[in-house]
Amino acid sequence: MTTCKKVQHKQGGKSMKKKFIKAMSLFLLFILILSSAAFATVGIENQVSAYLLGDYETGEILEEYNIYKPIEIASITKLMSYLVIMDEVQKGSISLEDIVYIDEDTVKVRGSSLELKEGETFTVNELLKALMVVSANDATYALSKHVAGGEEAFVNMMNDKAKSLGLRNTIYFNSTGLPEGKIQNMMSPEDIFILSRHIINKYPEILFLSTIPYIEIPSRDYKEQNTNPLLNEIIGVDGLKTGFTNKAGYCLVSTIGVNGITDQDEDFRLISIVMGTKNEDKRKEMGGALVQYGLNNYSKRILANENIPIDTIYLPKSKNKEVEVYPARSSSAIVKNEDIIDKDIFIDEKLKLPLKKSDRIGKLVILKNGKVLDEMDLIVHEKIKKEGLFRVIGRCMKKFLSFIFSKIIK
Repeated sequence: MTTCKKVQHKQGGKSMKKKFIKAMSLFLLFILILSSAAFATVGIENQVSAYLLGDYETGEILEEYNIYKPIEIASITKLMSYLVIMDEVQKGSISLEDIVYIDEDTVKVRGSSLELKEGETFTVNELLKALMVVSANDATYALSKHVAGGEEAFVNMMNDKAKSLGLRNTIYFNSTGLPEGKIQNMMSPEDIFILSRHIINKYPEILFLSTIPYIEIPSRDYKEQNTNPLLNEIIGVDGLKTGFTNKAGYCLVSTIGVNGITDQDEDFRLISIVMGTKNEDKRKEMGGALVQYGLNNYSKRILANENIPIDTIYLPKSKNKEVEVYPARSSSAIVKNEDIIDKDIFIDEKLKLPLKKSDRIGKLVILKNGKVLDEMDLIVHEKIKKEGLFRVIGRCMKKFLSFIFSKIIK
């Protein structure tokens, strides 16, 4: 095992002053955690049945309330319907250009709709747009029959897909989210988050569909606006799905791409879920509040850049004495404003010179609020030569003469 020596880092040194500042910061953080505000961080708990704010890329849940209990999801169901349909398109079982005939059963489907008429024909792509933009139940039902021959078989595909994705608190009874007597489709907010991440990753084109402002069919005077109330209200919002039934309340899954503001930030994407609000205005207000909370309190910070030295260390036996050390790879993470980030550098005590470019010299440990967030090797970006023999002799002679001179002076 390589022995390492910890080196003070410029940005996280152990001077008395910095120790005091860090101790005070941790104390204040502790006080915040104990305060009532910390137990209601976002402050919308009494106006929703559940909420979740998460990082799309890593799947980290940043803020949560009641996210593990299965609850009614209404038309949030259509995210799974979309996934099953697109998987069949990908497999080649159907095509986006397939023609779908609208039958008598389809026109009887109630709720939000494309107002389909018996005998009409639409492409799969046209019906998918209606599914996402206006949450059309009739379009979704027509697609389920086209894909599986009947809605019951399609629902079996939905439940099978849920199991394959590890959605433990999910069950579907239909393709639309409409009530089936006293029962409704159920998911936990955590499962909705997992499903949303999977769809965006596999079919990012969904974010194009979910930003279409309206569906219009001039031939029969049909025009309906996108159901997402946050589109064009908050810059960067580009999805994803609304839902409503009396039991589910008004629900909203939002996605937003966030641009890094400074050179130390990176772009990232948040997924926000609010469930069970009382009316459309509250859905917009609570959905907007959770998204805005994410924008105000989180950033994706670059913690290490493989092209920028993390520190300069002193190697007395090297030719140049001072050596720049670099992280072997870059590292970034979603960080909350009050998070405390420390970077500890450990240099191998038994380091042998000379060193080649990219040779390991130690390791970097990155901590968030005292817990290890990431760690990686530290390397050099250039050859590090040993100090030459004549320079060693010269340095020793200089020390010897200085010692003799000090004795003569005395």
